Amino acid sequence: MAESPHLIMQSQASSSPAQSLISPVSTRVPAVYPTEARDESLDIAKGFGIILVVVGHCLLGLINSQFFLTSTTWPGAAVYTIYTFHMPLFFVVSGHLALGKHRPAGVTIRRLIPSVVYPYFLWSILQGLTQVYMTKYTTSHVPIGVLYKILWVPIVPYWFLYALFFSHVGYLAIRKLSHALQLAIALGAYFLTLLLIQRLGPSVPIIVPETTRAFVFFVLGVVTVNQVKRFGWRTALAATAVFVATAVVVYQSSQHWPNLVGAGVMLGVACAGISATLAWSRLLAWHPGLAVKTLSFLGRYSMSIYVIHIFITAGLRIILKKAGAHDTVGYAVAEIALGTALGVAIPLGINWAVSRFALDRWFGLQSMKAV
Repeated sequence: MAESPHLIMQSQASSSPAQSLISPVSTRVPAVYPTEARDESLDIAKGFGIILVVVGHCLLGLINSQFFLTSTTWPGAAVYTIYTFHMPLFFVVSGHLALGKHRPAGVTIRRLIPSVVYPYFLWSILQGLTQVYMTKYTTSHVPIGVLYKILWVPIVPYWFLYALFFSHVGYLAIRKLSHALQLAIALGAYFLTLLLIQRLGPSVPIIVPETTRAFVFFVLGVVTVNQVKRFGWRTALAATAVFVATAVVVYQSSQHWPNLVGAGVMLGVACAGISATLAWSRLLAWHPGLAVKTLSFLGRYSMSIYVIHIFITAGLRIILKKAGAHDTVGYAVAEIALGTALGVAIPLGINWAVSRFALDRWFGLQSMKAV
């Protein structure tokens, strides 16, 4: 999801004698690395994905705040379905984009610092301080100690940035290997982590398996670029059918499976959901109406929505609860709809405002100067 800014193509200085006479002082031109044209379908997929992120957090917030009665099952089923593939989708897209960038490792790391590392620390600290302050208004107790633990215990939802950084670093270490070997290494690292958890239990930080799992999808994004470009109607329909069928089965029976088996099945379900999303996104890219352009716009600025939306949805939930909202489908739908709309619109408004004053980098957001 997090987008590293593309390098601007620069023309090489000519070495003709005439130009040497005009510009006798030699200047060193920075290295330029080729990038591919922007794939609109990936923005559309991210736009759909970021809507699911906001909807999922609205629903999960309602569940965690005990808004629903314990007998109400549809919210848990909806969250489970969304969470099977919505974040893996962003790692696959990031892998797609990483394959098209041919930069030295040092350049890649330097570009990740302002686009991934800095936003991670900035927004994690802001979210942590907010959680500590809001403890008196919510049912959860968050100690100030969460702030110094963000080096190894990310604050939700910023684990994504944490895992994304290490996925990029991991890919740099194996990118010269064959695609088959890259995928084998990623899968091996993930299942080795699960075996480690079986042996050591809770002493293994949860971010470790989350990161190795994310790395699997990142590498899948790298190795499937050519296949995804061939996605069409058949893939869209087949993948959608497979995802719906398997998601239902997994939701009803996954608790009975061994850890490693369940993890493998979940990878398959996620791949079906991601394939369906990417296939439909490629089809939609050929029909750029208002809805499609809106999805593409949301996808282009999905990072900004991601880091800010949690403040909006949590604040709205507290306000509605104080106003006496209770367990009815109407209240739930209203909060989800309003929370999603505001959780998307307000971050975009903030991003636009700070970009007007050239402060987007200070806030770890994307530039919207051209909007």
